[in-house]
Amino acid sequence: MNTAYRILLPLIVLALASCDTTRKAGASKQDDGVIEIVFLQMNDVYEITPLSDNTGGLARVSALRKSLLAKNPNTFTVLAGDFISPSVIGTLKYEGKRIRGRQMVEVMNTLGLDWVVFGNHEFDYDLEDLQARLDESNFTWLAANARQKSGDQLHPFVRHRPDGDVPCPDDLVVDVTDSDGTTIRLGVFGVLVTSGQKSYVAYSDPLEKAQQRWQALKDKTDICIGLTHLDVADDKKLADLLPEVPLIMGGHDHDNMYHRVGKTVVAKADANARTVYVHHLRYDKKTGQATVRSELRKIDASIPNEPATAQVVDKWGRIMVDALKSAGVDAHRQVTVLQEPLDCREAIVRHTQAPVGQLITQAMLSVAHKKADCAILNGGSIRVDDVLSGALTELDIVRMLPFGGGISEVDMRGTLLQRVLDAGLGNKGKGGYLHLAGIARNEPSGIWEVAGQALDANRTYRVVLPDFLLTGLETNMDFLKAEPSGSGTTNPDILSIDRPQKGNTDDIRRDIRLVLIQYLQSGK
Repeated sequence: MNTAYRILLPLIVLALASCDTTRKAGASKQDDGVIEIVFLQMNDVYEITPLSDNTGGLARVSALRKSLLAKNPNTFTVLAGDFISPSVIGTLKYEGKRIRGRQMVEVMNTLGLDWVVFGNHEFDYDLEDLQARLDESNFTWLAANARQKSGDQLHPFVRHRPDGDVPCPDDLVVDVTDSDGTTIRLGVFGVLVTSGQKSYVAYSDPLEKAQQRWQALKDKTDICIGLTHLDVADDKKLADLLPEVPLIMGGHDHDNMYHRVGKTVVAKADANARTVYVHHLRYDKKTGQATVRSELRKIDASIPNEPATAQVVDKWGRIMVDALKSAGVDAHRQVTVLQEPLDCREAIVRHTQAPVGQLITQAMLSVAHKKADCAILNGGSIRVDDVLSGALTELDIVRMLPFGGGISEVDMRGTLLQRVLDAGLGNKGKGGYLHLAGIARNEPSGIWEVAGQALDANRTYRVVLPDFLLTGLETNMDFLKAEPSGSGTTNPDILSIDRPQKGNTDDIRRDIRLVLIQYLQSGK
C-alpha cells in the first residue's frame, strides 16, 4: 500500500462514517406519523392554597405543568368547570368590589391554564361579575350549550379585548406538531350542566349539542376530545353516543373516577386539586388509532411550589386576611376547640349523615322562633372540603360555609316533606344531598320518621332550612320553590315562611355562619 493511500484511507473511512451518521440522524427526524399529546386536567377548584392535610395547592399544579411541558411541549392544561365560585376570598371586598373569583383568574393566568369549560358555579354571580372575570382571563372558555341572554336575543359569551370582542367558542381546532414533523388537527368541544339558573343565561341540551359539535368537527380534524361539566352518568351517555371520541375530561362530581365506555376514557379528578389527571393521548395518523394512557397524580408536598404562581397565591392570602378583618371577622379568633376532628370533605358530606351536618342543623334548630320539628341542610353548602381539628377559628367557619345566607322556618305539608327527603336521598353524591336533624330513615322499611314517628302525609311540619332551598335551584328540588305571598306563599304545600326582615341585624337567622358561631360558643 503506497504512502498516499495510507494517508487517505482514514479520511475516506471517516467521511463514509460521517455520511452514515448523517443519514441516520436525518431518518430520525422524518415524520413517523405518530404524535403524543399530554393533557393536565383539573376540575372543581375553589381553593388556591393547600388544604389542612397538605394536599392541593395551585402553585404545585403549576410546577407539575412546567415539568410536563419540559418533556413534551404539546402539553395542554385544562379545567373541567367550577372555579370562580364559591370560596371565602370570593365573598370578600377588595378595591371597593366583591372579589368574586378575581383571585382564581389571576392565579390561573399565572399558572398557564389553556382551556376551561363553564361550570354551573360560574353562574353564581351577576353578569357584571362574570363579565369581569371573562375579560381578565388569558385562557379560552368553552360553552357549546350555554348562551348569554339579552332580552329575546341569544349570543355567545364574550371576552372584551382592546381590539374587539372575542366570543367564547363552542369548540376549538388546534394544530399540533411534534419534533419529527408529525402534525394533526385536534378538535375540542365543551358542554355543561343546565343547573346554573340565572336570567342572563340560556341552555340547550348538552348531549345533543356535543353531538352537533362533533359532527361539525369530525371532517376538519384528525381527532376530537371533550371537556365537560356534567354528572358522570351523562358523561357515560355521551361516550356511548360518540364512540370515536377517545377522551372526555369531566368535572362536577368532585371525586376522582375513571371509566372506559367502549374505547372512550371518561375521567374526573378530585376537587380542589387534591389530585389531577395526566392523560397521554397517542394518535397514529397511518391507522387512525388513538390510545389514552392516564395517571392520577396526587398534589402534595412532594411537588415544590412554582415561584411565580406561589407569589400570586400569597398575595391573595394577605388580601383575604385584611378583607376579613375589615368585615369584622378575625381569621385567627378562636370560636371553640374541637374534641374530635370534624370531617368536612365532600366525599363525606355528599354521601353520609356526617357529624358536621348534624352540628349545623342542630344550630339551625337552636335559633328557631317557634318550636320546629326538624331541620334540613343541603350538603353542597359545606364547601371547605377539609378535615378540621383542634382550635376552630372564625376563618374556619367562613371556609366551611362561604355562601353564608339566611335560614327560614316554614310550615310544610307532610306530602312535600316526604318529596323533599326522597329527593335529597336521590341526590347522594351531589350538593343536593340533605343533612337532617329530627329526621331519620327507618331501615330496612325505608319509612321516614320525624321525632321518632312515621312521617304523616296529612300533617303540617315546622321545618328550618336554608333560604337557598326555597329558590328551587337545588338539584331535583325545583318543586320546593316558594316566596311569601299575602298571608301564604307561592307554593301550595308551604303554608307560611318566617324569615328575617331585610336589614334586621338583630335577627341572627340572617346568616347561617353567625348561627353556627353562636351555637358553638354556647357549648351545647
